[in-house]
Amino acid sequence: MNKVPIQIMDLTTLKAVVFELNQEIVPSRFENAQQIDSHTIQLGFRTLEKLKWIEISWLAETPRIVSIPPPKRYGEKSTLAKQLKNLLINLALVEIAQTGFERIVRFKLSSRPGKEIEKELIVELMGRHSNILLINRTGKIITLGKQIKNSQSRLRPIGTGDIYTSPPPLKGLVPDYFESFNSWKENICLVPSSFKNSLKNTYQGISPALTLQIAGNDYKDAINIINQSVKSIELDTWEAIYKKWKEWLLDLKNNNYTISFEGPTDFKVWGQRKSKDNNPKIGNSLSIYYSNKIVERKINSIREKLKQDLGNSKDHEMRKLEEQELLIQSISEYLTMQNKANNLLTLQSPTKKQIIEAQRLFKEAKRKKRSRESILNRVKFYKKKISEIENCELFLDSLMYGVNEANENKLDSIIELKEEVEEYICIKKNSPKFKSNRKKEDSSIIKEIQSPSGLKIQIGSNNRQNEFISLRKGKKGDLWFHAQETPGSHVVLKSSNGLFDDKDIELAADIASFFSRARGNKLTPIIMVPIENLQRISGSLPGTVRHRGGKVLWGKAERAAKYFPHN
Repeated sequence: MNKVPIQIMDLTTLKAVVFELNQEIVPSRFENAQQIDSHTIQLGFRTLEKLKWIEISWLAETPRIVSIPPPKRYGEKSTLAKQLKNLLINLALVEIAQTGFERIVRFKLSSRPGKEIEKELIVELMGRHSNILLINRTGKIITLGKQIKNSQSRLRPIGTGDIYTSPPPLKGLVPDYFESFNSWKENICLVPSSFKNSLKNTYQGISPALTLQIAGNDYKDAINIINQSVKSIELDTWEAIYKKWKEWLLDLKNNNYTISFEGPTDFKVWGQRKSKDNNPKIGNSLSIYYSNKIVERKINSIREKLKQDLGNSKDHEMRKLEEQELLIQSISEYLTMQNKANNLLTLQSPTKKQIIEAQRLFKEAKRKKRSRESILNRVKFYKKKISEIENCELFLDSLMYGVNEANENKLDSIIELKEEVEEYICIKKNSPKFKSNRKKEDSSIIKEIQSPSGLKIQIGSNNRQNEFISLRKGKKGDLWFHAQETPGSHVVLKSSNGLFDDKDIELAADIASFFSRARGNKLTPIIMVPIENLQRISGSLPGTVRHRGGKVLWGKAERAAKYFPHN
């Protein structure tokens, strides 16, 4: 099922969130503000029960207002956060207003309930035109999320000190619960087009998600219907859609909102009956949804860039290797030159000319031999670089396989890999776009599962993690596993923590096979070594080790696959 990657907060969802927030944080007193990035602010409001937080974002792809759990302290020094704290401190939030089918929300604040409104925090959730603005009682803009210059919008430039003006009025008809079926259908069919385009162009408050939701309960069926021409849709389909249309309008009228993550779209906030208990909070549920989607987008963005960078670096090193191998072929004649020189000097009575030629050949052969040794060193260097790149490519691929990992942990792991690649492979001078919150010497959360005997089996997801589990945290009695003669993750069975049996050894070997370039093979030779027999190779990438002794086992990647679903 190919749903839209991130479902926007449309008019329906916004109404549901505003209704819920009015119940939860009105009245309350403004207490805190912090900005976590250039387009997201978090606000704290003190109710009679506790401090409640909301998050407002004007990011074009995911503009939103959601409830959030108490966040970590972050971004309080930003200019916008400081201004909001200074200007709103001790003011009471007395109303959250949203009218009609506009995606504009006004947070109204006064000295206390019943008094004149002193400030309004206006949130406009309109795709790339989204913004947040604070105005005073005269309507003057005191501060805002982003300035809109004349060069960006001749229609509605906005800046600090301007008088706030509303966006242009919505186009289209206002949806009416009492409109008859025939009138509704005729309005949509006035301009022949696909159902989705005709509905959007006819009525206000229509989003791609809502169009799918009223078209059907299944994504595939709904997408087929909305892409049909209004002239080709059957009457019974029209009637079914109209019935859903009426349900939607009735739920808006009655503020009947309940979030569900089933159906033709990622989520839906109308069309379900409220149960007496177990109704999840819409704002909290949406907060989790959006945070997961945003992290997924970051992960995919970093993954694609890393894949491209590694591929380019590998191509570069391969070209260098080919150049050196061609040079070796061109100078491999030094032995022939030596033999020719020897033959000249072993003549019974070599002439002076022959002796000079022999000396020249010896000198040239010596130079070519030295060049060959230098080139062989370069060949070894480029092969090592290619092996390191292939190892990073393997780590990148292995990040797709998780053990019910939280997205934040996956993001930390891929950022850690990105930092490694930029430091050791594709050296970048600029600071990374995405930064992890961990300290340099720490490692992100290690991927691990439980063995049949209840012992931990740890898997490295990058070079630093390999070093972390094998050399820094490995204890005497632990066992180390690695695919033989091929790039792969370090796997450590924490046998220092208890007794182990053959099933534990077998699973660890299978995992080492699964997280190696030999994953597609039926059997993979795996080296098992007591961890105290490992030694770091200085001057190499983190996690590069040599070992004494060891035992070769046979790992089966397919047996380990069930533990690591593809994300």
